Amino acid sequence: MAEVPEVEIIVRDLKQAVVGRRFVDAQVLVPTAVRFASPEDFIQNLRGRRVLSADRRAKFMLLTLDDGQTLALHFMLWGELALRPVGSERPPATLVILTLEGNEELQLTDTLGYARVALGPTQLLASQLKLAELGPEALDDTFTPELLAQLLRRRRSPLKTVLLNQRVLAGLGNRDADESLWAAGIDPRRLASSLSPAEILKLHRGISDVLEEGLRLRGTQRDLFGVQGKALHRRNIFGKTGAPCPRCTTPVSHLRIGGRNTHWCAHCQPADGPAPDAPAQTSLL
Repeated sequence: MAEVPEVEIIVRDLKQAVVGRRFVDAQVLVPTAVRFASPEDFIQNLRGRRVLSADRRAKFMLLTLDDGQTLALHFMLWGELALRPVGSERPPATLVILTLEGNEELQLTDTLGYARVALGPTQLLASQLKLAELGPEALDDTFTPELLAQLLRRRRSPLKTVLLNQRVLAGLGNRDADESLWAAGIDPRRLASSLSPAEILKLHRGISDVLEEGLRLRGTQRDLFGVQGKALHRRNIFGKTGAPCPRCTTPVSHLRIGGRNTHWCAHCQPADGPAPDAPAQTSLL
């Protein structure tokens, strides 16, 4: 599942391998993969454009082009982006192909077909994607315990729901939210505003550690060059309903919170708090 570590890895790869090159052509194999424009306009407006920079906002990959346009890509749940030689095999789940000078192409694939691309003038595209409405980035240096406390202070919703609200905090996905809360020893059902200063510190540390580990292990999916990330087996709690908690062996609990699958340990993450002081384990590697 593509979350912020996976997207950030791809953006770093794009900076290395694509920035400075031109798009010479494009193919839209699944028309619904293109947002805000017709596939024909998308192809026409992309041809000949040079990539000036690659950036990320939440889970959007943003390529700034030399004519004032931005190309945005979003993996949704299971999208992937691969850089391959022109003429190489294209997976059946390929949605869009972006051909670069130098006889290489970017292949956007998604077995569910949900991944999307969009192209348009930078300011207009930012408005259409509502980028200005996104909250601060969890991977930025500006994300401090003080900022986290400010974001949660008046939120009287379950903590898990608040952490997944991209207008509150951009860049934390379902998997990493569960892992962060487990690392911090905090029940995901707690009201966001109920956390103590000590719990804020633990949660900030948990979020930072989980995201940084994901980056260090290069995510759970294949990177731009087809190399499989090593973070797939680092999950301690997410998706492990009924399995023993790796910290205390209590069976992992499951519930849907705000429509999202949520996993936690009833012993390590007590509903009434405060969280236990047991050292957090964030890796099983």
